Amino acid sequence: MRKVTQRNDYLLASIYRLGKNSKNGYVVFDAKANYSVLDCNNSFCEMTNYSTEQLKGIDYFSLLSQEAQIADVEMIKEKICNGTMIHMELYHDSYNRPPFWAEIQVLPFQNEKSETEYVLLLVKDVTYYRTEEFIMHLEKAMYEAIEKDNSFEKKMHIICSALDDFFMQNVSSMVLTKEDTNQLLAFNAHTKVGKIQIFNENNKFYSTVMQANDFIIVEDLTVVDIPKAHKEFAALMGKRSGWFVPIRNQQQHCIGLFAILYNAHPNKGDFFVGLFQKIAALVALAHTYSKTQKQILDLAYTDLTTGLPNRHSFLNTLEKVENQGQEGFIYILKPSEFNQIVELYGREAGDELLRQVARRFVENKNEKNEYIARFTSSSLIISRMVSHEDMMNYGVHIKDLIQKPFIIGDKQIYITLKTGIAPFNKDIKIADAIRFADSALSFASKKPGTHTETFTKEQNEQLEQQMTVLNHLSYALKNREITVNLQPKVDLRTGEIQSIEALARWISPTLGFVSPDVFIPVAENAGKVREIDLQILEIVLQWLSQRKRAGKDLVKVAVNISPDHFYHPGFINTIVELLRKYEINPTYIILEVTENIGLVDFQTALMIIRELNNYGFKTSVDDFGMGFSSLSYLQKLPFEELKIDRSFINGIEEAGTLAIVRSIIQLALNLGMTSVAEGIESEEQVEILRTLGCKVGQGYYYYKPMTIEQLDGILDG
Repeated sequence: MRKVTQRNDYLLASIYRLGKNSKNGYVVFDAKANYSVLDCNNSFCEMTNYSTEQLKGIDYFSLLSQEAQIADVEMIKEKICNGTMIHMELYHDSYNRPPFWAEIQVLPFQNEKSETEYVLLLVKDVTYYRTEEFIMHLEKAMYEAIEKDNSFEKKMHIICSALDDFFMQNVSSMVLTKEDTNQLLAFNAHTKVGKIQIFNENNKFYSTVMQANDFIIVEDLTVVDIPKAHKEFAALMGKRSGWFVPIRNQQQHCIGLFAILYNAHPNKGDFFVGLFQKIAALVALAHTYSKTQKQILDLAYTDLTTGLPNRHSFLNTLEKVENQGQEGFIYILKPSEFNQIVELYGREAGDELLRQVARRFVENKNEKNEYIARFTSSSLIISRMVSHEDMMNYGVHIKDLIQKPFIIGDKQIYITLKTGIAPFNKDIKIADAIRFADSALSFASKKPGTHTETFTKEQNEQLEQQMTVLNHLSYALKNREITVNLQPKVDLRTGEIQSIEALARWISPTLGFVSPDVFIPVAENAGKVREIDLQILEIVLQWLSQRKRAGKDLVKVAVNISPDHFYHPGFINTIVELLRKYEINPTYIILEVTENIGLVDFQTALMIIRELNNYGFKTSVDDFGMGFSSLSYLQKLPFEELKIDRSFINGIEEAGTLAIVRSIIQLALNLGMTSVAEGIESEEQVEILRTLGCKVGQGYYYYKPMTIEQLDGILDG
C-alpha cells in the first residue's frame, strides 16, 4: 500500500465528503495502487451485493470484467491518467448475482504534479431503463419482421440474438416452440453452429418446464435429461448451467419455453420474470402469426365482402413486379367518412362504399400496370408503375373521381379521400413502401378535406419519436418528472411583472429534454394530458403556498388547461380542492384554454367559465388567431384575457399582419378583455404594440422561461 501523506489525507477526506453528498452509489479507489478500492457507500454495496470489507483493496476494474467491454475499460483508465472526467454506461459485475447496467461518472483528482492520485466514481443502476429500451427495440424489430413476412425461424433468431447481446454474451439463448404434432422446434442465434431442431416427441424435462408455473434452474446441465444436441450446444458455447422458462400466449396456453444457458447463477427476481414475460409475448405473437399466416395462404385471393383482390393477392402480384426490377408508387386511400357511414348505415354500407370507390378507379385507370386491392376494412391500396411527375398529378385525378356522389342504399353520399403515397424501387422494397404509404396516410388523415400526403423520412422519424415518448410518459407521470418553468407577462408601459405563465417541461432520465411540442400532443392522444395539467397546477400552488408562508408577495399565475381536462366532469371540483389544500385564493390563478373551446360544446363551456368566475378564477384565451374560433361564441364567453399568438407578433412589421394584430387588440378592448402579446423579441415590436393599445406582453425581450428559483430571485430582488 502506498504511504499516505497528510495532504493525501486531506484530499481523501474531501473526496469522501463529495461521495457522501451524492444520492447515488459511490466508490473511491487509488489510481496509483492498481486502482485498489479505498471506500464505498451502502448504496454501492447494495447494487453489487458486496460488503465494504470484500471491496476494500481489490482492483475496482475487476468489477467491469465483461470481455465485450475490455476496450471501454482501457479507455477509462487512459482518461483517468489524463485527469479527464468520464460519463458512460457499462455492464457491472455483482457478487453472486447477475451483472447490471450501470451509469458511471468517473471524477479523477490530481496532485500538484498533474498526476491522478484518487478517483471518485459515482454509480447508478440503470438496468430498468436499459431493459425498457431493449424491449422497445426488440418489439420494433419483431413487428418489422412480421411486416416483412420474415420466416418464423428468422423471428426467433432475432429474439435469441437480442437476448445474447443484452446479456453481453454471458448467456446463449434458445427458444423452443411446440408444433401441432406435439414436437418441439429449437432456435438459437448461432447460425454457424447449425440448426439444433428436434422432431421427436416432447422431452420429459421440457414437458415439466412447460407445465410449471415458474422458471426452473439447473446448475449442471450434464445431469439433466435434455436432448444430446442441446447439451453439445451448451458445451460448445461454454455454458454449464441453465434457466428454463415456460412461454405462454394470451390464453395462458403453453406454446414452448426459453432455455437460457449461462455460467453465473442468476438472481431469481421480479426483474427477470418481467423481462421474459414481455419477450414471451413477442414469441407468442410471432408463433400465432406463423400459424395464421399458413391459414391465410390457403385462402382465396379475393376479399369476399367487396369482391376486390385482397391484400395477399396484392402482395403476391407486387412480389413479381419487385423481382422484375420495376419501379413505381404505392397509394393507400381511405374515405374520411367511412366510420360515420358504418355507424349510420351498417358494415355492409362501408363495404359497398369501398366497392364503388374501387370501381371508379378501375374504370378510369390511366395505366395498364395499375393494380388495386382492399388493404384494410376501411382502405384501398393501389400500385402504379409511373414516373414521379405522373405521381404528382394523381392528386388531381383522385379529386375528379370523387366529385360525383356515391349511392349508398337510396342516399347520395359525398366523400373526401385521404391518400398516403410512397415510392418503391431498387432501394425501397415493396413491404417498406406499403409501410411508408400507411404512415403518410396517418399524416394525411389529420388534414381537412381531400388530401394527399407523400411519405418523407421526417414523418417516419416523427412517428418513432412519438412512440418512444409514449412508452416513457406513464413512468414520467408516475415519478413526477414533469416540471415547471415560469415566464413573466409584463406591463408594456412600465415593464413591471403583471402575471406569470407556467410552462410544462420534461427532462427524462432516458430521453433527455423532451419538447412540450412533442410530449403534449402525445399526452393528448393517450388521454394523459389531464394528469400533466394537474401536476403543473399543484407545483404552482406549492410555490405560491411557500411564498405565502414566508410572507412574500404573491403573483397571478396562468396554467394551461387542455380541452379534455376542461370538459372533464370533475374539472372544477378538483382544482377548487387543490386550491383549498394549499390555501391559495383563486384570484391568483389564470386558467388558459384554446380559442376553439366553445366550438366543442358552447353551452357547457359557458356554464364552466361562469362557475370558474364565480369562484374567482381568471380565464384566458391562448394562441388566439391560430385555431377555428367563432367570434359570435367568443363575445358570449366571459374571458378576461386574449393572448395574441406569437406568429402574428413575429410578422407584425408586415402590413397585413399588422392589420390583424390591430383588429385583435381592438376586439379584446371592445369585449372588455386584456390583450396579451406572446413572443416579443425586440424593442420595435414593443413600440408597435404600445401604439396599437396592447397593454401586456411576454417574450424573450423581457424574460425567457426560467426555474422557480430564478423567478424567486427576480421577485424578491
